[in-house]
Amino acid sequence: MRKPVPGWLAASAGVALLALSLVQTTPRAAAEPASARMTAAELFMDVYGMTRSAYVDSVGSADLIEAAIEGMLLSLDPNSMLLTPDQYDDLRVQLEGSFEGVGITLGQRNGWLTVVSPLEGTPAYRNGIRSGDRIVRIDSITTKGMLTDQAVSMIRGPRGTTVVLTIERPGVTDSLVIPIERDVIDYPSVSAFFMVAPSIGYVRLSRFSETSANEVLEAVDSLSGEGASSMILDLRGNSGGLFAPAVDVADIFLPSGSLVVTTRGQAVGEHDYYARRAVLYHGDLAVLVDGGSASSAEIVAGALQDNQAAVIIGQRTFGKGSVQSLSDLGEYPGLGHYAVKLTTARYYTPDGRCIDRTLRDDFLEPGAEEDWGIMPDIEVETGYADSIDARLVLDLEEGAFFFNFAAGFVMENEVDEGFWPDSAVLSSFETWLASEGFTCDEDTWAGSRVYIERALLREIALRVWDMDTYYRVTAPHDEWIQCAISYFREVEGE
Repeated sequence: MRKPVPGWLAASAGVALLALSLVQTTPRAAAEPASARMTAAELFMDVYGMTRSAYVDSVGSADLIEAAIEGMLLSLDPNSMLLTPDQYDDLRVQLEGSFEGVGITLGQRNGWLTVVSPLEGTPAYRNGIRSGDRIVRIDSITTKGMLTDQAVSMIRGPRGTTVVLTIERPGVTDSLVIPIERDVIDYPSVSAFFMVAPSIGYVRLSRFSETSANEVLEAVDSLSGEGASSMILDLRGNSGGLFAPAVDVADIFLPSGSLVVTTRGQAVGEHDYYARRAVLYHGDLAVLVDGGSASSAEIVAGALQDNQAAVIIGQRTFGKGSVQSLSDLGEYPGLGHYAVKLTTARYYTPDGRCIDRTLRDDFLEPGAEEDWGIMPDIEVETGYADSIDARLVLDLEEGAFFFNFAAGFVMENEVDEGFWPDSAVLSSFETWLASEGFTCDEDTWAGSRVYIERALLREIALRVWDMDTYYRVTAPHDEWIQCAISYFREVEGE
């Protein structure tokens, strides 16, 4: 016979049921014999009681329960997690659309805390954070084993304060230490739209919010009125956002009744989402994507690709194709207000391709595990990448040389819309670097010139221009955009 449960353990049993209820209420758990569920619950309570009473150090009930739930959810996938009262408050702040931080969208890749993309015009973007960067330390704290939401809470903070991120960049041996001053993060969905060439419009969609579809439609209508018969929709670095606006954005370009996306999950079943309106834009369409395009951006790209409504240009997308449902668990006396974010489904394109790269899914055929993300119809490779000296550009970024030079440059020079870092600007930059004690050989400098030009433009332009002006100026130098323009020209010549 088992010994009676101690009084203190009985008092905390209600807290433990917070963890157990998450398992017991799912259809899969309900299909198990009742005896198996009770035995599992008994095992949990036995280990909990033993740890609480016999562990070498004093441990609180709430700490143990939180750790147990976090471990249970982390064993499922990187996106399922318990939200503590502080984390839940942080999430609600994010959903309001304006918060103070550095402007990074984070995810998990191969067990590492990874930058999905920096948000345009934000401190992270201006300080050289890039899609694919691994964040290994936040200030002095290692991120090993850290949940994404924990990292977000640590990185976000009051405007004017500084957080130091230690970055590991794939392909680069040494780590990069980047101090970033926090600021207010608030930005529209469509950050730029203009005529990029005769008869060709350009729309930059940076994120998916409640107003995204209206913003895209207004931009497309405006450019069509200016004579655009072809359109470029730029989803590079768009890490997603809300789900419903993705369906609505795809709906602009698809006939009524077209399948946009399917979600599947063992508990929620299968749901198809269709375009509901007639086609609102009838011209040719190219969609630009890269490794920072994720989630809702991948839904739109996949829907337009499978329905032959657009050509996809760029590089393979991130592969974040899972649905997280947020459940408000309410107030627990003495503990606070909790919520749980649980992956309940995955996204599938109209042709049945699973977007998600973290696959453990009964719906997939064997061998389909490598078919994640959206592959472009036309792949773009930057011709200058092989000549760039990684050590040089990392030293320049790490030492904030681009940032500091730009701060002085804009105080002493007029930066009009025709500005580009030409030979005179590069020469001034070299002279300034020498005054700071930084030098490099001519061949290394020449091989990295394209990167240096664009980094200087990034730092200088974003201090004086809005994003629309920035994209207008950079478009002639942008391989993705120029590839799309060439594609349209070839189509017109056929």
